[in-house]
Amino acid sequence: MISKGCRSLRRKEYRLAIDQLRQRHPWLAQQIVEPPPGHLRVLAHFLAQCELLMGETGHQNPLMLCVTTVRDKMLLRCELTNASMQRERAIQDITEQARDAAQLSCPVCGAPSMVSDVHAAQGQRCMEHAGVGGLFAEDVRRHRQMARQRGAQRTSLTVGHRGDEVMVLLPKTESGEDEQQAAVSLLLSSASPSDAAEPCPTEPTVTLLELAGLKRFVDRHRPKGDDKLRRAQAMVERINTAGSERRKLGVLPCDWPAVLDEFIQAFPNFFELADLLRDHFALSALGDQRVAWPPVLLVGSAGIGKTEAARWLAEKLSLPFRVLDMASAQSGSPLAGSESFWSNSEPGMLFELLAYQPKANPIMLLDELDKVDQQKPYDPMAPLYTLLESRSARSFMDLSIRDFTIDASHVNWIATANCADNIPAPLLSRMAVLHVQAPTPDQVARIAQAIYVRMRAEACWGETFASKLDDAVLDQLRGLPPRQLSQALRRALGRAARDERDHITIQDLPPAMGPAVRGIGFIAT
Repeated sequence: MISKGCRSLRRKEYRLAIDQLRQRHPWLAQQIVEPPPGHLRVLAHFLAQCELLMGETGHQNPLMLCVTTVRDKMLLRCELTNASMQRERAIQDITEQARDAAQLSCPVCGAPSMVSDVHAAQGQRCMEHAGVGGLFAEDVRRHRQMARQRGAQRTSLTVGHRGDEVMVLLPKTESGEDEQQAAVSLLLSSASPSDAAEPCPTEPTVTLLELAGLKRFVDRHRPKGDDKLRRAQAMVERINTAGSERRKLGVLPCDWPAVLDEFIQAFPNFFELADLLRDHFALSALGDQRVAWPPVLLVGSAGIGKTEAARWLAEKLSLPFRVLDMASAQSGSPLAGSESFWSNSEPGMLFELLAYQPKANPIMLLDELDKVDQQKPYDPMAPLYTLLESRSARSFMDLSIRDFTIDASHVNWIATANCADNIPAPLLSRMAVLHVQAPTPDQVARIAQAIYVRMRAEACWGETFASKLDDAVLDQLRGLPPRQLSQALRRALGRAARDERDHITIQDLPPAMGPAVRGIGFIAT
């Protein structure tokens, strides 16, 4: 029978459903099957269709299947080895149908979602679970308890109860046995008040600056002429547009453990950073869930992905992100502004990042901190002695604007260096120093596969190509530095497209990408 009600599952119930799927389809034993709980019904229907297509030869040529969950969306990839072109196209068709069906159903309970666009960027939830954090009933309960502790006002959401049984239908197979109509079932107790959906915690706010200081700033520029006054008024207008004296703090995504798991998959040699973030995120989850970690210094050889890892985190955590090249800094002005008595005085990057953005906890990357020339008359690292201490950073003053201070204590700092020997000890004591090793060849292969999967997912032409790279291609890529993988793969995809192939071969990969310079025109050799 089909379920008459939709509700969130507990983790234990979810694991039971996965076990039942594996028992019904033994060929899943070596496959990755981790869909959102609300998409179990879609997956069960898909698996039954796959068995119909595989037929009697399915056990000799099983599907290569991977079902995962990324930010509420079911990622479904499958491949039938040694299959005819017609059967392969049929597999692609039912895969697309399953993706569309999942996109239109709530990842929490499976009810129809609030959108009708199957091409939406992320999975959409139903009306009941639109404000719920997490995918399981335990997460719903935890968010409600945290909201009660903070004294937050709760939004009353009505949970529909039209039955206490969740069943998943499987169509008949060619054998026609009645057993193939059996469902993957979960008998659930009637919902209790503790299972009521709870809204995600709102973003906390902090005071960034004083409004009186903004008025003093404008008044000080009135006697200096129209140009100076208009410039000051334009700056104040941008500050007011971003939130005036208040700013929000970006909060953890509801599935932050899964985000960090995805980070490890994409950057396997950054396990120490992921471990540190996991500790601090767990603490934040007990409070107001703000994204926060202490200043971090990533030490490792060039080209191992330090900057790319920081950029990845900023994107997944939805935080503003800036990179300051410390190797080219001549003074502290790029970070903390230049003195106001100079005619071309400008605020620094940190002021612009905080004052003109709506969130007060951005990610600031100090690239190549060990390359700073400390013999310069104006030390580029001088502002960091104040900014990396939370207490002193609360009253940060940009040198070009001395009328007020801003609260820079919520900035998430990441610095990179090839070696920590050239960094002053007082600065090192203010940061958590993590040594990042160059990825092993096996890790490079995993990184290459992750980059390839991301390229396919993000590009409009992604579905044209095979779901994963061949082992021979991965072996060829093992020797490349991580920063060259994306360029090499994109070139290879282009060559495969030129030859109208749906997969990359070794011949598509560009030659070794080194520093050698090739001649141009008549000077070429």
